[in-house]
Amino acid sequence: MNTMKITALCALVALAAYLAGVYDRADAHSRARPGPAVTLAAEPSMSPVAAAGNLALIDVDEETSYVCPMHSHVVSDHEGKCPICGMDLVKQVVARGAASSPDAAHEHDAQQAEPQPSGAAILIDPAVRNNIGVRVAKVVRGDLRRQIRTVGKISRIDPTARRNVSPPVAGNLMALSDKKEGDRVSSGELLFSIGSDELFALQAEYQAAMTGGRRDEALSLVSRLSEFGLDAGQIAQLQNGAEPTLPAQVYAPQDGFVFIRRGEVGMAVTDGMLIYSLGTNSRAIEVIAEIYETQWGWVRDGQEAEMRVKSFPDLVFTGRITRVEPPVGYTTRTLEVRLRFDSGEEGLTQGMFSEVQIKGELLADAVSVPSEAVIRTQSGPRVVLRRDDGGFVPVAVKLGEEIGERMVIVSGLNGDETVVVSGQFLLDSESNRLAGLARLSATPHTH
Repeated sequence: MNTMKITALCALVALAAYLAGVYDRADAHSRARPGPAVTLAAEPSMSPVAAAGNLALIDVDEETSYVCPMHSHVVSDHEGKCPICGMDLVKQVVARGAASSPDAAHEHDAQQAEPQPSGAAILIDPAVRNNIGVRVAKVVRGDLRRQIRTVGKISRIDPTARRNVSPPVAGNLMALSDKKEGDRVSSGELLFSIGSDELFALQAEYQAAMTGGRRDEALSLVSRLSEFGLDAGQIAQLQNGAEPTLPAQVYAPQDGFVFIRRGEVGMAVTDGMLIYSLGTNSRAIEVIAEIYETQWGWVRDGQEAEMRVKSFPDLVFTGRITRVEPPVGYTTRTLEVRLRFDSGEEGLTQGMFSEVQIKGELLADAVSVPSEAVIRTQSGPRVVLRRDDGGFVPVAVKLGEEIGERMVIVSGLNGDETVVVSGQFLLDSESNRLAGLARLSATPHTH
């Protein structure tokens, strides 16, 4: 037993001595073999843009280094051969300090309002740029109108949409059109006239003011005479000395047909009393649409809207918001909007779905880019700028709301730049790769 233990111990000692000799020979060979001082860095992968060729950094402060084509983690500050495979090191240029610390970048942003790069700037040959499909667009500063696109449903169709016509002042019917129910009338056609003591007194007061040279008083009376139904021609007659007994004349406000006719000549009437009701050639189409919670502040009564129905692809119906309902429940978080469209199209029926576009409030002096230009990352959104020297650099931005096909930029751009709208992801990836390589090269560790 003791003999076996002694034999095993001797074998272990011999193995240790052998390994020590191998290590010493390898170390001596390494010291004797001439070669460059190398820097070991994380091995970067070849990017699609770099593989296309003709790519360089365009930062003023550059650093030249040499890297092994087979072992990219072997980096040297001068020409030589790779100590691993013996291949010639290849020259490369990186930007010194292309990426700074977050604190330094924050201080720089506080001191300067210009767009701040979030990666290394790069320059590529125009032919390569065309091959990878780089397209650019101008950043725009100007007014943007918020637009809401949603789905609506025709809730009601009023086949008897009418326009009521009433006297503007109390008095007596002095004249009445002979148009009866069912007859057609044209816009601007005289329907009836009203004689009013109140109106006659106002006319006399106006003439007295004109005669007495009280122009300010006369001008204020002109608006009251118009409200009482006198047109510009009748007011001119009063200025020329006509008797102050001119009637208020009421005309048809639109084309249509007589739906209701009331009253007789000589009958006493009051202002607001129904004399004529005119039916129109169109129908009132009521539509209900829903908008999201984030759009609540964009709508109000009276705003313009457009509607399209698949059954009539060539027609665009115009209308307005008539009422904005209170919020609907906590689950949907939507708001009901009621709209009215006037149309004579007979094919529209209740229950039809439609595409509704509401023209919202105006956003003044907004900086915006095409929505496709925005790159959304975990560290935040950014865009790729084309510089005046032809280079490209990513810039961090703060996004606002998306209006149509444009994205509002709250901060990060001034409004006079040019951004990349196609190929920006390749450029951004290459910029990040080079910036990362610059960070690794900034603190080399030499073996």
